Amino acid sequence: MNNLETRGSDSVRIARRKRVFKARVLAVFIVILICGGIWLLASAFSQIKIVTELTVDASGYTVLEALPSQSEFEDEKRLEELKIENEIFEQKDSYPIDMIIQTPYCVMYDVQGRRVLYSKNAEERAFPASTTKIMTAALMMEYTKPDTIFKAGEEQSLVQPGSSLAYINVGSELDREMMLDAIMLPSGNDASYCAAAVTGRIIAENEELPANEAVNVFINKMNERIKEIGCKDTNFTCPDGFHDDNHYTTAMDLLRMTLHSEKYPEIAASGNKTYREVEFLTGEYIYWNNSNRLIRPEDENYYTYATGLKTGMTDMSGHCVVATAERFGHELIIVCLGSESAAIRWNDTIALFDAGFAYIRNNDN
Repeated sequence: MNNLETRGSDSVRIARRKRVFKARVLAVFIVILICGGIWLLASAFSQIKIVTELTVDASGYTVLEALPSQSEFEDEKRLEELKIENEIFEQKDSYPIDMIIQTPYCVMYDVQGRRVLYSKNAEERAFPASTTKIMTAALMMEYTKPDTIFKAGEEQSLVQPGSSLAYINVGSELDREMMLDAIMLPSGNDASYCAAAVTGRIIAENEELPANEAVNVFINKMNERIKEIGCKDTNFTCPDGFHDDNHYTTAMDLLRMTLHSEKYPEIAASGNKTYREVEFLTGEYIYWNNSNRLIRPEDENYYTYATGLKTGMTDMSGHCVVATAERFGHELIIVCLGSESAAIRWNDTIALFDAGFAYIRNNDN
């Protein structure tokens, strides 16, 4: 055999060895994969068996009570606030201001000082007249939205003759700010009934509810809400305060309602407007004066520090006012019910403000 044949034979043997080697390596790799797969399957089945047979001994663990919901937390917080408020409002024979006031039912409260500064028959029943509308406005603000449209309808037939009016007609449409001003400035009973009907349907979740039923829903919710905020001796039969023997409150309860209304700053802002020129969404042009003379600079009863809030008067209620003023970083709220004349109402309110701010100036450190 020559050298050429020898080299050819060697090449064949080398190629054959390489193929055999590759085949063996591939076989080993396949065996490894099969073994790995079998191991993984066995491990998985083992874990499944462990899980299915697992039992937990919970005797050594402490069961945690569920955390209170946001609504439960708010309810608890409100109950605590009511407890504090009741302690403040029930201060007996501890009022620092003692003066002669003709108005039969009065209370003066320092909001920042959280103290009743003056009280006279504040827990005796009285008729609130249109100061009722503070709560009407608060409930309207609670259940409606800024873009709510108020359309006057059949509820206007419920407005009593002789009522103070915002000159809203059936079919008139107002936005919420207009409606609030119509309630607060001219003390419109027509506005109060429109607000009650529209809001009552929202509360009832029934847009088709007849006007009288919607108003009743609203009044029922008013009575429910005033009890929730701590009122002791109040019952409302209408949204406007037109006289009814069963429509009554106390000066102290009306103070509670006023404090509640401060949750809605728009109410105070409305009560601070001296007048408003407004064009309804339906095109009627109206001008309203605020019936609160304390905030009107041109009036002889103007009080420099007055900021609002709501007047009221019927033959049975006498002249009433819930008045607010700010000075020395303090807000004072005065409720006067049952004054024999408008002059007594304004004079007593101004005298109380002066005495209250004098006390704050001399005692606020």
